[in-house]
Amino acid sequence: MEEMGAERAEAMGRILDALRQYSEHSERIIDLMGSRRGLHRTDLRTLSLLTQRDRAGAVTTPSDITRHLGLSSASTTALVDRLVRQGHARRERSEHDRRSVRVLATESATKEGRELFLPIAKGTWAALEPFTDEELATAERVLRAATDALLHLEDDWREGR
Repeated sequence: MEEMGAERAEAMGRILDALRQYSEHSERIIDLMGSRRGLHRTDLRTLSLLTQRDRAGAVTTPSDITRHLGLSSASTTALVDRLVRQGHARRERSEHDRRSVRVLATESATKEGRELFLPIAKGTWAALEPFTDEELATAERVLRAATDALLHLEDDWREGR
């Protein structure tokens, strides 16, 4: 890390601590809410992936889930089977290649996601209301920079660097 003054180092340390706390509290509340509905962390992460990719117009295959979650093929199959049984996902064969399967979130999954994450979004929205547009823009830049740093680190670790 580059040389910096003590005041700046303290400020950056406070931001890192706040990000850690937010991440830990977010994980705990999501786990709690998911467990009340019989959903595991991997179920929730998969449903989030399916929903995001669907919104972006991207097809999601079991291989995409395997890569995204870092699971084995067998674990991904068990995960998708569980989501299908629960009515939160469905498999669909490709019209172009019958061997290829895509996984789609169902309306039930969308409804469940709304019920789980809407209270978090509403609470966070209310907490952010008092900030000015400029403060929010700065906060967004900070959060995106921190996220980018994690993405680069994840890429490095996946590639064995």
